Amino acid sequence: MEAFYWTAKLGSFSAASAHLHTTQSAVSKRVIELEGALAVMLFDRSQKRPVLTVQGRALVETAAEMLDVVERMGTQIDKGDPFVGRFHIGVTELCALTWLPQFVANVRAQFPRLVLDPDVDASGNLTDRLEDGSLDLIVVPGSGNWHKRYRATFLSNLKIVWMASPLIGMPRGIQKVAALAAYPLLMQSPTSAVSKLHEDWLREHGVSTKEALRTNSLPVIGQLTAAGLGISALPLDYFKQDISRGTLQVVKTEPAPPSVDYYVLHRADGATAVAEEIARMVKVSCHFRRTN
Repeated sequence: MEAFYWTAKLGSFSAASAHLHTTQSAVSKRVIELEGALAVMLFDRSQKRPVLTVQGRALVETAAEMLDVVERMGTQIDKGDPFVGRFHIGVTELCALTWLPQFVANVRAQFPRLVLDPDVDASGNLTDRLEDGSLDLIVVPGSGNWHKRYRATFLSNLKIVWMASPLIGMPRGIQKVAALAAYPLLMQSPTSAVSKLHEDWLREHGVSTKEALRTNSLPVIGQLTAAGLGISALPLDYFKQDISRGTLQVVKTEPAPPSVDYYVLHRADGATAVAEEIARMVKVSCHFRRTN
């Protein structure tokens, strides 16, 4: 296509060959191959200089557009700069509600040619998508016993406490875990690693979760709890404002509920400078405080 376009634009095979830094015969051969592929004559060669045929004139504009697209592709994919293109990051809802907006702004400022595509989902779904390659990096809770195919960096410990509305009238003292069975339970979906951890903890202490009201939204669970519709295990830092306002109160239990460790993960077999740098920036940015 280059050989055809520059021959048409410059008026001769020799001029096109000089522009393309190749031989005249090579340019002529490429044009003949293009004519063969299209099954049309693009140049009338009966005169001293090649003259565009009707079909050739119709193709010039399309050739220019194609070459422009190729040039733009080369500009967008700069082999000298790995921080170019799209990077798919998966986070839990709590991450999206806290540190993610500022993190995206920081990445954009430092790497303006890198486009972050954040995806918010339950931790189990995010892990599956890291495994199948549709996500480049994820930020999820876990035990730390990750498979060796992942590169995992510890981020932060998330303190979880049981909370209730003062409307329920729960005693202020320390409760046995079994006492929680007397109240409706509000929980996240089973695909949440945090929810799974606390379900196991409740069952160990004889509390059934079969009748729990479930939703995928952490703020909705907080609102339902504040409305007095049940008790829930919620991240302390995120709901501190609600505790200060008196719309939620901490329910102390013996033993205390398990805390949760958060990690940033990416695949070891696909480790890149971009993934390593994004993981480092996530570690610097990560917190679980409400920002508004």
